[in-house]
Amino acid sequence: MAIQLWIDDGDPWYLSPDIWVVPGDDPNSAIGVPVVNEPAYVWARAHNRGTATVTNATVRYYWANPSMVITPSNSTLIGTSFVSLLPGETKDVLCLTPWTPVWVNDGHECLIAEAFHASDPLPPRGLNDPFDPPNDRHVAQLNLGVALALARMQMVIHCFAAGNAARLGTAEVTLRARRAPIETLARLKGNLGLRRVPAEMGEIKEFGLQPFRCGEQIEGIGKPQLALRLKPGEQRGLALAIKLPKQRDPKAGALFLVEEFVRDKVVGGIGALVLPEADEANHPETEETKQHNQERRDSDA
Repeated sequence: MAIQLWIDDGDPWYLSPDIWVVPGDDPNSAIGVPVVNEPAYVWARAHNRGTATVTNATVRYYWANPSMVITPSNSTLIGTSFVSLLPGETKDVLCLTPWTPVWVNDGHECLIAEAFHASDPLPPRGLNDPFDPPNDRHVAQLNLGVALALARMQMVIHCFAAGNAARLGTAEVTLRARRAPIETLARLKGNLGLRRVPAEMGEIKEFGLQPFRCGEQIEGIGKPQLALRLKPGEQRGLALAIKLPKQRDPKAGALFLVEEFVRDKVVGGIGALVLPEADEANHPETEETKQHNQERRDSDA
């Protein structure tokens, strides 16, 4: 087998447990969710499942706007690191270049990491060819947006893009939204800095997809399935709207998955996680948070 480099996919594949973020200036501090316009560090877990030692394998890190189809041309390189691995060894690899998330979908960008070496190269890929984690062990993605369900909030909205990465030919694509068991988060708990997986929020009857352009007002919920006809290279903005139960456990959460299908094959996906604001175990109240929460309570009074 010689050298075999891996960054593992998740279940589903676009929620990799091998990519995570440390917000702030210290890459060795607590794992968490990145904050818009504040520095953060990205980590990836690289495995050598081959029989030969690899010296100075390359690990590259990218971010991309929330999208079903991510390619080198619509992603941005954060930085590059190097790692040496014995046969069967696994190491956590830090991207030494800090990353500052920009305001896109409240800062919820997608992250991509890939590991390779001259003796274990990446498959051929053009600038407009999608990253292909299900079929390429070198690369993985973490496509997950996180929102806090504030006490009076009745709707959560996640915005993203669907796309057609084909160079030739119009594609008929189908977007499907579904609720996933909260247990799906078990493998990702550490990635998000969660101390525990939240309780399952009660039944959510209304959620759906609809076209969206930045700056537009979201009206209505839409339907869980949406069909699109996309030209080669076209991307279309969409929103997932989730109507939360009026009566809900203040420590409960919910996870939704949106997947893009072409001829019944999943070509991309993104997760939408709703976390409870009241879960102090997962969101310890710092002095800054205390002030923010008090200001919000004062404005609600």
